[in-house]
Amino acid sequence: MTSVVGMPRALAYHDYFPFWEAFFDGFGVRLTASPPTNKALVHEGVRRAVDGTCFPVKILLGHVHWLIENGYTTIFLPRFVSVAPKEYICPKFMGLPDMVQATFGTKAKFLVPTIDLNLPKKCFYEQIQTLGSEFGCSPKQTKLAFRQGLEALRDYRDALLKGRWPANSNSQNADNNQPTLEVEGKKSLKVGLLGHSYLIYDDFANMHIVNKLQNMEVEVMTVDMLPDERIDAQSLAWPKRMFWTSGRRILGAAREYVEMRIPGIIYVTAFACGTDSLTAELVERTLRRESPIPQLILNLDEHTGEAGIVTRLEAFVDMLRWRINR
Repeated sequence: MTSVVGMPRALAYHDYFPFWEAFFDGFGVRLTASPPTNKALVHEGVRRAVDGTCFPVKILLGHVHWLIENGYTTIFLPRFVSVAPKEYICPKFMGLPDMVQATFGTKAKFLVPTIDLNLPKKCFYEQIQTLGSEFGCSPKQTKLAFRQGLEALRDYRDALLKGRWPANSNSQNADNNQPTLEVEGKKSLKVGLLGHSYLIYDDFANMHIVNKLQNMEVEVMTVDMLPDERIDAQSLAWPKRMFWTSGRRILGAAREYVEMRIPGIIYVTAFACGTDSLTAELVERTLRRESPIPQLILNLDEHTGEAGIVTRLEAFVDMLRWRINR
């Protein structure tokens, strides 16, 4: 009988789920994600969060609650510390498994491998081997499953680079209303979208921003649609290395948008996000100093009203078109 493990559709899910899904499948385990974010999930997450918790973490708590309430006895929740040498993830990612376990106690078994690429490679592979042995897999089986996961992740990222939305690349995404982001130059206006993947790709959290822009005949370009080598090259232009991986990618993408002469940039951030409080400020100052490209910052949380988002998007797009026509 195939084992089933649940994974909350939040935070690192949006970057690495294809890898983990193929990895678990390599040794006969089905990794299943919770459903796309909805109002009920957000409500449950907000109810369980402590003061000062950022919106994305509240969303994750709601997804974990859903998995437990729907009978998942094993939940996969990796502890991300670093996914690139000399760089780190947001500190809340590091303590997230402890926060979740303190919130939900023994209601489920949590699988918590530590992903820290600042440590020697053998430490990472030991974590992978331990995860495989949890399901009775040999080191050889686990190694093959790991390679299978890497191939799936490469395919997923290639699809994003070509302009496909995760809903069209991810076998577990059940939300058929997600945008496709096919980039064929059919739109009359192009806008660069900055922000963390767990906001950009969570259609409920960002209040369908991409759909709204596409309905306004705007072509949307995300950070993942830019080649890694261009992002890396642009991030080196900063006087000091950004040690948050997501922040470095956002800063590099902002400079690349400037070089591409994109008419406008929209930065989507979450209220109480510590890393964005610095990254968004750096992006804003750079654009103001080096480029005339207009920028719109949308700060989201569970209290944000959709009507206000629509008004700001419409005003921003109208202003961009006015500038172009002028």
